[in-house]
Amino acid sequence: MMKKMVLMALCLLLLCGAAQGEEIYRHLSSGNSGDDVLAMKERLYDLGYYKTTKLTASYTDAVREVIELFQKNNGLPETGEADPYTQAVLFSDAAVQKNGKAYAEGAEKPAEGTGGDGLYREYGLGAYGDDVTKLKKQMQKLGLYSKGSTLSKDCNEGMMERITKFQQDNDLPGEGTVTAETQALLYLGHAKGVITPKPTATPKPTRTPKPTSAPQVTVELPETNEEGFLADPAAEAFVHEDRDDGHWYYIDQTLAIEICRYEDPNEPLVWYVSDIRMDPESETFRALLADGSRVPGHNFEDPLTIAEENNAVFAITDDNYGYRWSRSTIDKVKKYEQGAIVRDGDIKSENKPTDAYYDFPPLDVLAYYPDGSIKLYYAEEHDAQWYVDDGVQSTWAFGPILLKDGEVNQRIYDKDQYVYTEYNVKEPRQALGYYEPGHYVVITAKGRSDDSDGVVIQWMIDQMQALGVTDAFNFDGGYTTVLYFMGEAVNKKENVRRTGLREVSSVLGIGVLDSD
Repeated sequence: MMKKMVLMALCLLLLCGAAQGEEIYRHLSSGNSGDDVLAMKERLYDLGYYKTTKLTASYTDAVREVIELFQKNNGLPETGEADPYTQAVLFSDAAVQKNGKAYAEGAEKPAEGTGGDGLYREYGLGAYGDDVTKLKKQMQKLGLYSKGSTLSKDCNEGMMERITKFQQDNDLPGEGTVTAETQALLYLGHAKGVITPKPTATPKPTRTPKPTSAPQVTVELPETNEEGFLADPAAEAFVHEDRDDGHWYYIDQTLAIEICRYEDPNEPLVWYVSDIRMDPESETFRALLADGSRVPGHNFEDPLTIAEENNAVFAITDDNYGYRWSRSTIDKVKKYEQGAIVRDGDIKSENKPTDAYYDFPPLDVLAYYPDGSIKLYYAEEHDAQWYVDDGVQSTWAFGPILLKDGEVNQRIYDKDQYVYTEYNVKEPRQALGYYEPGHYVVITAKGRSDDSDGVVIQWMIDQMQALGVTDAFNFDGGYTTVLYFMGEAVNKKENVRRTGLREVSSVLGIGVLDSD
């Protein structure tokens, strides 16, 4: 009876959110992909429905079967589709595990005096237990605790202050008590006073309700494993290219790339989201340098030629550090910095600012490590030798850093600096976001064209936050910006003349095509 009452309460919360025109959970089914799919599968893992930790963000037929089993165990209609109500139950403490036990009952037994109804106990200042820590972790996800805060098992004054504020924001009774209703709303993650993954003003793509959702296309994809790679070890790479529809795929046994084009119906704006997954043990970021009479990387070629000469599957224009090398040496501009540049373990430039640098580009550094991890640093933090000693494979020096460890780079908002104006002009821009080793996203915004005005830096930050990345880095933009896929400049006109592309010193490549 108690379980039914909690499920009914969850349903009412869902209906209230829907009545206000706000989406709590998107309806998920076969063919969908995104961070919400991955979060759902991670929750199913916690409940014992998955044994592997190698989970992807794709909703496959295998996921459908798992959802059906979850729905069966929880007395829900066995549709195999993760509708909003199914997800509300899934993320609640009322969820039933694969072994048939309630999630709260299967968890570590709380300390004496913490209640035993198997659902949400009510407690106040001084309470202690694992359920307290769990609720604090959920509050941290919602921005009610700062990232990196130490979360204890006790309900202390700091927690009660946050709970009281949350209750006041949401017109909840029970001041001085962590009520069951308060906990239910916190676990739903949809309430006033919390941080949601939606940016303040996200343009809506024409094909789908959210920029985080892929355009609806009728593409028959090959069978893939949990990592999203081809399941058949002998199968040829799957390639799909449809400029009219705005959708591109590349999938092989160690690499999966999906590119989607989006358009804003309210203003001239076109952008591309490239979701990239790779096996870090088999694939890597490739620093592809322009060849010629001088040292590689100090020459200039169009980006398509650089990518093709290196048989890349995917590539983006990067920091174009060779341009700054040229400025420094040929034009004798002594104060023009290059940044700390390392490519495949080889130091290309040690010329970095000694203090906080506010020229453009700010020369912030993206450091890529051999295990596929990425770390971001401000320009003045380290020299090139430090990165080599730290085991970095390659660095790119441009920026600004957009997000670092989930936090927005506050230097972007310094109105006293020249770059503040640069950041608030609509331009073609390109940025890379980092989830975890082997999972990345690239956002490429068109600009200076009839169909797209370009974007400001804040827009790019909003998009990266909406996609849920922890770290994001801006690369060289303007006319330089090229998104390359299988021999084509996706963000340019079809069959664009290479002579019309700005020559660069390097590109960041991913994947290797068979040379034959």
